Amino acid sequence: MKELKIFMLFLFATSVAVAQDLNTSDIPEEVSNAFAKDNANAQHVEWERDKENYKVEFYMGLSETEIWYDELGTMIKKKQDLNAEQLPQSISEVLKSEFKDYRVDDVDMVWLDNATTYNVEVDNGKEEWEITFDSDGKILEKRRD
Repeated sequence: MKELKIFMLFLFATSVAVAQDLNTSDIPEEVSNAFAKDNANAQHVEWERDKENYKVEFYMGLSETEIWYDELGTMIKKKQDLNAEQLPQSISEVLKSEFKDYRVDDVDMVWLDNATTYNVEVDNGKEEWEITFDSDGKILEKRRD
C-alpha cells in the first residue's frame, strides 16, 4: 500500500508537470462541440492540455468521467467511474466465483481503440487485486496490489 501511495504521488507530480489547465475559451471549437454533443448535462467541467491532446474531466451525477480528444475533436480515450452494480453480468459472475470473499473497491470503464475494458479493484482485508476484464468477462490481466 505504501508503494501505491508513493507511486500515486509520483504520478500526480508528473501529470502536473505535463498537463496544462485550460479555460473553456482555449478549447478548439471542434473539440468543444464534440464534447457538448454527448455530454450536455456535464457538471464541474475542467479542461487541460495533455501533450498534444485535450483532456476533459467532469461529472454526470455522481460519476466522474475523463475524455481525451485530438485537435479535430475525435475521442481518443474515455475513462468513467462505475459502481459494482453497473458492471456487466459476465464480470459480476467471475467476481462472485473467483473473488467471492472480496469486496469491490473501485471500478473504471475504459474505452480505447474501439474496445471497452473494465478495471476492477477488489479487497478482502488481507490482499488487494487489480483485474482488467474485457466486455465479455474474460480476465485480460490480474495482479496483486
